[in-house]
Amino acid sequence: MSGLRDSFRFGIRNIRKRPYRSFCLMLAAVIGSYALFVGMSLKASLNNGINRMQERMGADLMIVPETSEIEARNILLTGEPEFFYMDASVASMAADVEGVECSTSQFYFTSLSSDCCSTRVQLIAFDPDTDFVIGPWISEKATSGVSDGSVIIGSEVTPLSNGKVKFYDNEYSVAGKLGETASGLDHSVFMSRATMHEILNDAKDKGYQFLNPEDDGSFVSTVLIRVNKGADITAVEKEIFKKASGIKFIETDKLINDVSLKLGSVEKIINITLTVLLVFSFLTMILFFSVIFHERKKEFAVLRILGTSSDRICLFSLTEGITVGAAGGIAGLILGILTVFPFNHYIENSLDVPYLMPAAITVIFYGILGVLVTTLFGSLSSFLSTLSLAHAETYYTMRAGE
Repeated sequence: MSGLRDSFRFGIRNIRKRPYRSFCLMLAAVIGSYALFVGMSLKASLNNGINRMQERMGADLMIVPETSEIEARNILLTGEPEFFYMDASVASMAADVEGVECSTSQFYFTSLSSDCCSTRVQLIAFDPDTDFVIGPWISEKATSGVSDGSVIIGSEVTPLSNGKVKFYDNEYSVAGKLGETASGLDHSVFMSRATMHEILNDAKDKGYQFLNPEDDGSFVSTVLIRVNKGADITAVEKEIFKKASGIKFIETDKLINDVSLKLGSVEKIINITLTVLLVFSFLTMILFFSVIFHERKKEFAVLRILGTSSDRICLFSLTEGITVGAAGGIAGLILGILTVFPFNHYIENSLDVPYLMPAAITVIFYGILGVLVTTLFGSLSSFLSTLSLAHAETYYTMRAGE
């Protein structure tokens, strides 16, 4: 044990004696640890996002106005506030089509940036009697039902200091806050039709006209459909299209597949970047240790003359490599934490795909893995670089360069 302690003291003393070289070595370890932690965290967040979105989608088919497909996708994927409308008769007609298990409608409009939080949010009115999309996950987090005059807020919507939200100068109590869905619904606020009618009247008084509040019952923004198990979704679409015009269908499976393809491209870029940086980190550490130990070959020869065994010299260098790799790994982990967590929302918005951070235990595992990998890099690099020198003939080592 004392021999191991002496080896670490020897290694740390050498690191302190050569601060610039040690910094360069640690920088290579920092790059490896940082790349591993950030890369694996990003990949896990992207996979979590698409899986959670798939779980929460609920509907097999969305009917939207013909000219509003892009806006509907934006609401689901990015939470970009939008509003568009079509005749409410589409909802009642779709419910009677063969192959439709259940259907419900929603009504979209928006708040003002000065009303809630620091930005506009999507306001969504739904029908609790027919809903099968929002209700199942409202019941998971809500403290009470969505009564008239109260709302349910998405996970990314922050209430005022009094626990309420304010729209068009009127405040509404928050009945509950939803868990993360990794979709645009995290930035949305949900309410009953009666509350929607009240907010639309307030908006009209402020000079913002979505629809005439007296007519809001005649319009919907989207109709959500779940088809019977085994039913042909294409046949259902054709049957609905025969009875309604000016509409567009969004199949949620195709939407998720489109997102998965985009996710696959992002993951490929992450994998390539991660591999290149890890290889660069390892090769750089080998190169630096080789150069440093080559310059210290006379030092190793003196140690051999003084009776230090070759194995002991290798142990000295190994502990030096472990120390450099571990210190650089910890520094890279800290830098990765300062990148991933504070800029979490910026990363999500930049990638424009569902993004949900993994559980804390998973993040901790990635951090430990990054430090272990760079520690291994450091130990292997130092050991391989020292091996040939430690066993070289002492006389020729001392005469080298004369």
